[in-house]
Amino acid sequence: MASSTTVIQSKTVLGKRKASGGKAALVLHLASSPEPTNILSESDDLYQPPATSSTPPILINGRLVPSTKRRYKCTYDSCEKAYTKPSRLIEHERTHTGDRPFVCETCQKSYLRETHLHAHARTHLPDSAKPFLCDKTQCGKRFWTSQHLDVHQKWHDGVKPFSCSAEGCSETFSKHHQLRAHECSVHAPPGTKPYQCDHAGCARSFNTNQHLRTHQRTHDENRYTCVHPNCLAQHGDAPVFFQTWSALQHHIRSSHPPSCTHASCNGRIFSTQKGLRAHQKLHEQRDLEAELDNVAADSEQDSNDLELPAKKKRRGGELGRDWKCDVDGCGKDFKSKKALVTHTNVKHLGKRDYICPEADCGQTFGYKHLLQRHLSKAHPSSSSEAASSEQEDKGGSPPKLNGSTSFDIDVITGVAYENHAKAFVASARGLRCPYPELDNLVYEALDKTLSTSSNCGYVFSRAYDFKRHLRGTHGIEAMKESVERWVRNQRQLQ
Repeated sequence: MASSTTVIQSKTVLGKRKASGGKAALVLHLASSPEPTNILSESDDLYQPPATSSTPPILINGRLVPSTKRRYKCTYDSCEKAYTKPSRLIEHERTHTGDRPFVCETCQKSYLRETHLHAHARTHLPDSAKPFLCDKTQCGKRFWTSQHLDVHQKWHDGVKPFSCSAEGCSETFSKHHQLRAHECSVHAPPGTKPYQCDHAGCARSFNTNQHLRTHQRTHDENRYTCVHPNCLAQHGDAPVFFQTWSALQHHIRSSHPPSCTHASCNGRIFSTQKGLRAHQKLHEQRDLEAELDNVAADSEQDSNDLELPAKKKRRGGELGRDWKCDVDGCGKDFKSKKALVTHTNVKHLGKRDYICPEADCGQTFGYKHLLQRHLSKAHPSSSSEAASSEQEDKGGSPPKLNGSTSFDIDVITGVAYENHAKAFVASARGLRCPYPELDNLVYEALDKTLSTSSNCGYVFSRAYDFKRHLRGTHGIEAMKESVERWVRNQRQLQ
């Protein structure tokens, strides 16, 4: 009986092992018999055709994407991160959700990854638990990783891998922070900090890298945008952007100030949202009181009682008076705790904090407005002096004219302010605005008309007031650190 030879291609795939496509075929010798025409075995149903060169796409996150190693992509908008494992993707998504499930049992600090928690837990262990010991004589330092030990041993060997990149400087250092300190002290202006901003035209520097990264965001011209309907992009126009939050708030206050929409106010404008909300509460109280008055009037018409005299309306209305005086026989109520305390001190305890400054008078008052009324009627000449003394305490703003102030020609012409400014500067408490000589200040001009005055007579005592004056009067946005440094230098020269 003749024998026949059949070649069987082995194709066995177990687990994650690849198919043995490159191995030699197995040869099976069989006895001669009629060649089967249609023989099916159980293994035929498991047969898979060899993989072709073109790999079909894979369905990931509801999308068909080409086969790639980083196939697990983040589904958050504007995030292009991708990972090779689902666990890595879950760890990344915690940066979007803020979930920090790994909490230290000792200090309750939380972390995104378990490896971060393990690294932090080492800080609570003693130095003797560190596995890597320096074998240098009289050293004995220990480290958690072999990389840190290698860096430390190179320091023993005198290796200095950090070299200065300045032209003509050959200094080298063993640590990076030493190189930064050298660059600041030798190759930078005095006062420069280790982390310098590399933006064109910016001379700011910081002590930490985190502060530098926070500052660099201010150079993004499209960082903040105004969401007011008048500023939104319409008909292809570009939206309005601002580099800093303070610039956006200044734009909102100047271009879109809060205004009252009540019919009786005719679009009254307020400087702050807090003032607008307090004003709107008055409208709500007045409308509610008007409804209560109408209900009371209807009830009086329906009743047959004798008509009583109309009750005098109280200033501020009747609603919201939740603070009541508990003194027997008083029964007054107020809208705030502060008003109740003031009433108790003045009415029931006889407190008089406001004293007439005239030597021959000596009258005392419980409220400031009563003292001002007394000065305007009994001592009209001293009322203007009291107003100027108040302005001196506020830092040199000119005295305001009101109904209780006599119209002095010096006040009207500004001579009074100039005399006060000279006395304030002579007392070493005030400083004068140096405009237009601003060589020692770091600033930028805003998009507004600058003051053309040759000599500015503004006097101030705080760097904050000086910075606001430059922006509001001269259209100059000065750096905060530059203004504070200039004020300190002027204080030292006085």
